[in-house]
Amino acid sequence: MLKKIKLNKFSSFQDVIYFIIFLIPVVLVGNFFNVLFYSIVIYQAIFILYMINSQYLFEKWIFDFKNNSHISYPNKYQYAIKELKDNKISIDLVTSKFSALENRFKELSESMPDAVIVVDKNFTTEWFNQASIKMLALNEGDVGKSILHLIRNPDFMKYIKSDKRKSHVNFLSPRDYSITLQSFVVPYGENRQMITFRDVSESDKLDKMRQDFIANVSHELKTPLTVIFGYLEMLSFSDDGYVDDNIIEEMLKQSKRMDNLISDLLKLTKLQSTGIPDKDFSTANLKTLIKDLYVSCKPEIKKNKSNVKILNTKDIYIRCSYEEVYSAFLNLFTNAITYAGKNVTIEINYYINEKKQTVVTFQDYGVGIPEDSVERLTERFYRIDKGRSRAFGGTGLGLSIVKHIMNRHDGSLDIQSTLGEGSTFTCTFPKSLFSMELPKSSSNI
Repeated sequence: MLKKIKLNKFSSFQDVIYFIIFLIPVVLVGNFFNVLFYSIVIYQAIFILYMINSQYLFEKWIFDFKNNSHISYPNKYQYAIKELKDNKISIDLVTSKFSALENRFKELSESMPDAVIVVDKNFTTEWFNQASIKMLALNEGDVGKSILHLIRNPDFMKYIKSDKRKSHVNFLSPRDYSITLQSFVVPYGENRQMITFRDVSESDKLDKMRQDFIANVSHELKTPLTVIFGYLEMLSFSDDGYVDDNIIEEMLKQSKRMDNLISDLLKLTKLQSTGIPDKDFSTANLKTLIKDLYVSCKPEIKKNKSNVKILNTKDIYIRCSYEEVYSAFLNLFTNAITYAGKNVTIEINYYINEKKQTVVTFQDYGVGIPEDSVERLTERFYRIDKGRSRAFGGTGLGLSIVKHIMNRHDGSLDIQSTLGEGSTFTCTFPKSLFSMELPKSSSNI
């Protein structure tokens, strides 16, 4: 709450009092000599000049307050001066504490192995620690320069400029291309940001080794499995009767399951280790794509007696890797058909939201998913009911593949479900991929 201040503490109130007090003798003298009008005019002029001069001297004193704070001033300004001095002491105290904290932070930052850079709202470099000099090849002359000019990496620049940043970004060091850096941004003070850079080369190499191992093992397993699968199919058509048909059928089933698992592993490894080549981007019509999905899944729809409704029939185009997006939608659609239950209604919808993002939803009114399992669905090999999933031939990698495909398109996968009521899987593509119409040079895929 504001403090109540007595009126007589204001200098303007005192000036009014003085004006009235001195006006009385002026009026008396002017009236006595029969020059009342001139005496009042002259008095007002003198008083105005006095006020202007007093205001000028006071403002001059305030503008150099730091050096003049010890000099006394007329009593009528003492209240204002006291407030100024008290405020200055408070500001100096806060500034001193903040400076001490900032110096402490800089001391701690200097001992960190990570590079730390402080920038303002325009990404102008204000300060960096010693690790930045070693890791990013910065020098003292780089203070005051834009971080975007100092670190010229497309992935880093895109991350910094993004309105909706991810938690971090990985890119190659501008000083040594064998080093992988991980960067993340956090707010720091008012209109400032702190950018941290960490050397993740070792973990990056281990991750690549893991991906290469999975890819190599999968390739090595694929060849003998293809041969085994081929001979089993030959035996299944044989009428010799030497082998029980049930055994052959079970072997074929498990071989198909292993083949699907290896194929999904290879696909997931590819999605994690490479980006989408520009040549793979094309303009796709969601209306046509979803129609193709429906035709492809017709046998499963008929088998499960699913009631499929496509809620939109408009032409909406997006720039994407058609093969990947089709694969993602096929995963979501077959999951809804397979796991929602028999005689279940499934709704497919696509539209442009208020943010100009393209949204595609697969909603079923089936058994639903337990709440504690929803967040883990996109983990590799995670299954809600392992026995039931294997019975349907699932590999446990489908939703993980969908998530990576959406990430590669700068999109997102959202899962909402209520046990006993059904589930909704929502794919959201960024505004940048929305296309108003199909280019004349492209075919309607």
